[in-house]
Amino acid sequence: MNDAYIEKFYDEVNEALEGDYKIVLEPNRKLSNDWIEYDEVKWEIEEPVLSVVKKLKNDDTLSFEDKIMEIYKCICLNYIYDDNVLFFFKRDASDIDNIRYIAVDWYGRIIDERWKNNRKSHNRRVCYEFARIFAKAINELLDGDSKLEAFMLGDKENLHYVVGLTGEEYSIILDVDDFNKIKDLTRLKLGLTINGITILRDSSGKFQKAINKFNEGKLEDLEEVEKAKENLRDTSIIEYFNKILNILKSYNLDSQGVLEYTRSKIENEEIEVDKIWKEVKGGPEKRHVRCLIFELDGKTYLLDSVEKVLCETNKEDLIEQGFIFNPEENEYAYYGG
Repeated sequence: MNDAYIEKFYDEVNEALEGDYKIVLEPNRKLSNDWIEYDEVKWEIEEPVLSVVKKLKNDDTLSFEDKIMEIYKCICLNYIYDDNVLFFFKRDASDIDNIRYIAVDWYGRIIDERWKNNRKSHNRRVCYEFARIFAKAINELLDGDSKLEAFMLGDKENLHYVVGLTGEEYSIILDVDDFNKIKDLTRLKLGLTINGITILRDSSGKFQKAINKFNEGKLEDLEEVEKAKENLRDTSIIEYFNKILNILKSYNLDSQGVLEYTRSKIENEEIEVDKIWKEVKGGPEKRHVRCLIFELDGKTYLLDSVEKVLCETNKEDLIEQGFIFNPEENEYAYYGG
């Protein structure tokens, strides 16, 4: 890759996005800008992505951009987001005008062999892992062709990482797990369109064409949910939310897919929600998942993303049941993976 394109990509990111960003590369490059970082972890492609890459390398019927979309689909359909990482975020309120959340390095970003071995037993991953796998898979497809290069793009606080892809024809950001909205990890499992790709530059329209082709025939939202909203929302908002949960159960979504989709519908009704954490019992390692609570008409409701139910509750009962509020105020030792 011509390093000039990486520098151009960085300028394009700063023009299009708010915040401070860095580009993360594998070692053995000569770039030494202050916004360049070299990863401490070797980038590897794991199954099932590896099998897809091998198949695509021998497929002459698809364009390179279509092949990227196939890898994107493979990741979204075969993995889920490991929200346990968010349980370990620390809240820094030392500057009341700039409250920050700090990610711990040891959860997916700087890892060892123990971590990698533990990850082989399940399909939960965090953004650092998705970005490494995806970038490495794209570069493997390029097979030494220097016209394009994929790498990691992260914010300088280490809170989120995505894939950057750039070259002469286009600059693209690929994000399968944007936790500020319904992730494409969830949307694709529901058969919906993808919306995690940002085009910074696409002079020929080639990448946009691949996105349009991929989204052909897919809907922006579930028809069953839209029908439920039409029939139930004005009668009983809680009944409407319960109907959404019943619909999602038929898609066999993971707990975080259920949470983020339902949360979006609750917040669309201008209802404020608070996070609450539930420990998942009986697994090989200790982990916590996000649930949420909200107030409506003088009552408190819990959306239990593990059980996939909505029920009336109170905070005292939740504390007695072992739910955790505000884990970012405490320190937790390393465990799991």
